Amino acid sequence: MKFDPELIIFDHDGVLVDSEILAMELLANLATDHGVPTTTAAAFDRYLGTSFDFVVEDLRGAGATVDRDKVHAEFHSSLFDNFRTRLKEIPGTSQALKTLADENRVVSIASSGTLERVTLGITTTGISHYFDNSVITTAEDAERGKPFPDLFLITAERAGIDPKDCLVIEDSAFGIEAARRAGMASIGLAFRTPKEKLLAADLVVSSPEEILIALGIST
Repeated sequence: MKFDPELIIFDHDGVLVDSEILAMELLANLATDHGVPTTTAAAFDRYLGTSFDFVVEDLRGAGATVDRDKVHAEFHSSLFDNFRTRLKEIPGTSQALKTLADENRVVSIASSGTLERVTLGITTTGISHYFDNSVITTAEDAERGKPFPDLFLITAERAGIDPKDCLVIEDSAFGIEAARRAGMASIGLAFRTPKEKLLAADLVVSSPEEILIALGIST
């Protein structure tokens, strides 16, 4: 399957940077500390691609008492410490972004995370310059996170491109569903996510190099 989009919209966590394992470890600990025993694997299953508020409401639904603002601050403080010391790009990302830049492809980011999180992620891994002139849409920009389409639709509107001419790169089932609701094609990147969880995407790949191939770009 080949794609020829006017705009390529990347998710951040788990697509550009290998942050999901760091975040899910912390969310599992957070849930467990609030009386909802959760493993890292279970956190991947339940929370991958969701917003922080989704996690809070899920824990409250399980009977936990959660001070959202306090926990939000503590979680992000720990996560950002991990970003600074442990975060890496998804292998092959910087080379893929360089190739896209050489091909004059328009790229953007749409993430359920905060702008601070995305900025730290792409800066720490040394890929921020590929998005210097890009639309970056984050949790602050949309009332509803994925699987609602808002983040992707806002990104397309800001870029001045019709949703049908956009391609979304995602690593979560919620992200793929959000792309579908936005009327956009999608590629599921199965780096840490099992491929079977991304089968609703138009194509599932396991590396950034395969994304280039799907775009008809020689590697």
